[in-house]
Amino acid sequence: MTRRSSQLPWSGRSTGNLYGGPRHSGIGRPVALGLIVLGVVALLVFLFMRMCGGESCTEEYCASGTAVAPPEGYELVTKVYEYQRDEPIPAGNSFTISLELTKELEDSRNLSFYQYLPETEVWEPLAPATLEGEHAVGSLASSPLQIAVLRRLSQAGHVVAYLPNGGTLHPSAMGKITILHTRDFKPAADGAIEGTRSQVQVDKSVAWYPVISADARDQSAIPIVNGILSSAGSRSNHVQQIMKLVTENQFAGIDIAYLDLQPGDRTGFTLFAIDLANALHAQGKILTLTLPAPVKAQDRIDEGAYDWAQLGKAADVVKINPYRDQSTYRQVMPEVLEYLRSVVEPTKLVLTVSPYATEKAVDGIRTMSLTEAMVIATSLGLRAGADGKVMTSSNITIVATNIDRDENLSGVKWSPETASVFFTYKLQTGRTVWIENFYSIGFKLEFISRYGLGGVGVEDASGNETLGNIWTALDPFITSGQPVLMQPNPQDLEPQWAVSAGTAEGGADGSMDWATPAQPGTYTVTLTLSDGVALFENQIPVDVQARPAATATATPGTG
Repeated sequence: MTRRSSQLPWSGRSTGNLYGGPRHSGIGRPVALGLIVLGVVALLVFLFMRMCGGESCTEEYCASGTAVAPPEGYELVTKVYEYQRDEPIPAGNSFTISLELTKELEDSRNLSFYQYLPETEVWEPLAPATLEGEHAVGSLASSPLQIAVLRRLSQAGHVVAYLPNGGTLHPSAMGKITILHTRDFKPAADGAIEGTRSQVQVDKSVAWYPVISADARDQSAIPIVNGILSSAGSRSNHVQQIMKLVTENQFAGIDIAYLDLQPGDRTGFTLFAIDLANALHAQGKILTLTLPAPVKAQDRIDEGAYDWAQLGKAADVVKINPYRDQSTYRQVMPEVLEYLRSVVEPTKLVLTVSPYATEKAVDGIRTMSLTEAMVIATSLGLRAGADGKVMTSSNITIVATNIDRDENLSGVKWSPETASVFFTYKLQTGRTVWIENFYSIGFKLEFISRYGLGGVGVEDASGNETLGNIWTALDPFITSGQPVLMQPNPQDLEPQWAVSAGTAEGGADGSMDWATPAQPGTYTVTLTLSDGVALFENQIPVDVQARPAATATATPGTG
């Protein structure tokens, strides 16, 4: 057996010091031992610093090295960090935290701080995260034990926001949209582009492509487009004018929204879009198209003026303009979307939803703001005596004239068939108004995940307060990729009445019986209605007059 000598520097068999060579004195052993101890300490510090993420280790949190799997559909983009202080940060004292990323990210979409609960093995969201260089930054209102930044993988896709020229984004759209379209330009008869660019400030994660639009609302717009599309020369000139606009303004791309074209324009529009796409792509720029949904004919899907297969190949993103007829939306759109995904790559398709209410009558379909719709719904009138006067201590009826069920109107109700809140009223002819809100939008977003579409568009993403706030439905969809499917509480849709004096009875059917007060004066009757989300009030002042005193009648004498 051969005995191997120890390799430790303090081995009794060693013939040299730490670095080799002859031993000179007995003090070498303690010196060498001290150096080894220092080396071990240094190694432990190094490993600890590596584990804590080096300079990314903040005063409050350090990387722990804990291996915890993210929830399904998410990925960890930082290490798991643990709270280092003995006492938690007092509630209400928010603080900013910065964690180093473990991978390179292009934008902060779908990033959030989460806390991990070991006892239940559950991740819970804490706050949104934004990118600052190689770090994820956010503000926390508490100090959980274990945190990390996670990115959602099941993305909702493109989030496209349309804005009117000079408009301002809805506050809830901030940080969520990926593409911004400002409706700034329109084509001129000579093929040039008219309009003024919006002055917008967007962060680098948002692609801004202004819109050149034309539709039948402007009587001259469609004839102008017809002329442009009629020949190769006019199409080529129009493409050159668009490229001039894009180049001079340094736009990253452009959106074309030529709606309401006729079947005779099909070839011309297709050739124009292909030429424009080639010109833009040659400069590394983007073409997006906004097109009307095809029409469901009896035995086929009618594309009309738009060759979706060819246009889908040419464009980078294709947005489906809102389909207006809510009475047939849920019957028609499944077939339309099934067809479109068969001719266009589904990830290129974006379904556009709208914050506008829709009214349908025999004379057509029109859009209106939520405020306008609820002004119609809360219209008030009163049924008084033949002379129209309202007397003290009498009974009269106050009527919500456009939701009065005694007049065979619907009242404000939820429709399972259309998945929306609606009401009917009369103006020359019968009319139906469908309201877009949190509930209805959820059932439209359902189609995006069902058909694997490339994202959602918002027809008007401005901060216009007269529109319904559909971002309450969009937010969870953007976060999770899945819609929230809920119906409003029927009781929330019932009319609520109040009178400033006297007593009110009934009212659920749209009319209320009012026992007027005993004292004359001007009193207020208030009707409150809800679309299931917001409350809307209308008031009418009623002049209550004193009841005439009884007139004494003389009895004729007898003698």
